Formats: sequence, structure tokens, C-alpha cells
Amino acid sequence: MAFCMNCGKELPNGAKFCAGCGTATGEVGAETSQRKITYDGELHKCPNCGEIVDAFVSKCSACGYELRDAKNSNAVREFAEKIEQIELQRNSDNGLLKGTKKNSTGLGKVHPIDEQKISLIRSFAIPNTKEDIYEFMILAASNIDMKLYSMAYDSSQFQGMLVTSQKAVSDAWLAKFEQAHQKAKLTFGNSSEFLYLDDLYTKKMKELKWKKLQFPLFIVGGFLIIFLFIFIFGIIL
Repeated sequence: MAFCMNCGKELPNGAKFCAGCGTATGEVGAETSQRKITYDGELHKCPNCGEIVDAFVSKCSACGYELRDAKNSNAVREFAEKIEQIELQRNSDNGLLKGTKKNSTGLGKVHPIDEQKISLIRSFAIPNTKEDIYEFMILAASNIDMKLYSMAYDSSQFQGMLVTSQKAVSDAWLAKFEQAHQKAKLTFGNSSEFLYLDDLYTKKMKELKWKKLQFPLFIVGGFLIIFLFIFIFGIIL
């Protein structure tokens, strides 16, 4: 449906002049006066009845048809495969630390293979679909190595160099895990799926905080024991 750009009167199809004011319509005027609709994203419909199907459902709510062959996006799976392919390039015969170079902080060293993994993790754009966000958060959580965040774990020079490389990868996963949680909060709302992911995130962050406090608490506890021993021994004497 087109309208006159001068007076706003509705124009019949194929009209070259407005019947109200006599203004020439022209093709440009007719095109610009029409409203355009832009569609974004994909709609998933039941193959049996055509009803729109939400994410994470295995059965159509309208007709009960079981969605056995429903296929999710492969973005996260392809990402995980790329990580595995990079890891396969690591040549164990040359040693874990051969060819390493100092990281950006100047402490320890980061293996070139780990640098590739870090780059891929940081540059990965988390998809917008609920299935992919859900799958990615679980993947990221499983790759955050908590023992690396305890200061007591870095005990020797070789171990320290190895831990630095591994921890750099774990840090990349942690940053992406936090990013995915924020995206899940906006995408899922207060659904049961988000409550599970939020619980996973909360437990992971609490565990991380505790790991970071373990060594300082151990040191403080040691000093307290020594102080009490000296104090009690002094009283006895």
C-alpha cells in the first residue's frame, strides 16, 4: 500500500499521479512510503503441526510430537574440536617447556601451544542461542583448573614454569566463563536452566575464592601456632 508523499492520500496500485493533489508519485516515492519488515534469527517449528517450538524442549506442547531429530547449533562443539586439535600439536618428545617464552607479566613461561589455545578462547564469540550458552558454560567450568589458584601448588622452578602456562589457559577459560554467565542472565531470565547455570557459577567462584585464601590462611595459622608456642613456653619458664 502506497501513499502520496505530499498530501498523504492513499494511492491506487499503478497510479502515476495523486488524485487528491496531482503530485507525481514516481517509483521512489512509492517505495519509500511502504513499510518494510526485517526478520532476525530463526524460528523452530514442530514438523508435525507447525507450532513454534522453544529451546530445550523434546516434545511439542501443542500436539505432543517427540522431537527426536532436533539438531542444535554446532558452534560450541566445533570450538571444542579446535581446542583439541591445537592440543594434539603439542610434541611431548620435545618436553612441555621447550620453545616457551615469557608471558606478558614476565613471570614464568607460556608454552606456544597454550598461547594458541588462549588466543582461540579469548576470541571465541559466545553464540546467542540458549543451547550453545548452556553447553559453553559447562565446557568452560570443566576447564577451569582450581588447584592452579593455590599458591602452595607452585613449589619448584620447573613446576612454577609449568603452572604459569597452565594457569594462563585456565584464566582465559575463567574470563570466558564469567562472560557466558552474564550472557545467560540476559538470555534465560529466571528460567530453571538459568538457575542451574547460576548455581554452577556461584559454586565455582566460591571454590576459586577459597583456593586463593588457602595459602595465606596457612601462613597466618603457622605464625599463630609459633606465637602461642613461644608464649606458653615463656610462661612455663
